Amino acid sequence: MKYLLLFLPLLLIAGSPFETLNVKDMDLSVYETKKSEQNLQASKNIKVTCRLVCDKKVYQEQKISDAIEFYKKINSNSD
Repeated sequence: MKYLLLFLPLLLIAGSPFETLNVKDMDLSVYETKKSEQNLQASKNIKVTCRLVCDKKVYQEQKISDAIEFYKKINSNSD
């Protein structure tokens, strides 16, 4: 009886209706994008990719500093 109780969940999980589909069964046309010549050149340009990474870092740092200032204001008002 103990073994039956131990293996029953495994059998239920093995036959789950929520199994992932194979890539062959999925329609991937949604993820296909048309890239123009300008986009291809920009993606190959090191300066553009560096700028994109730097902008993301600056944006994240700004959001963090805004959050810190917000919590400082909350803590100063609660004291």
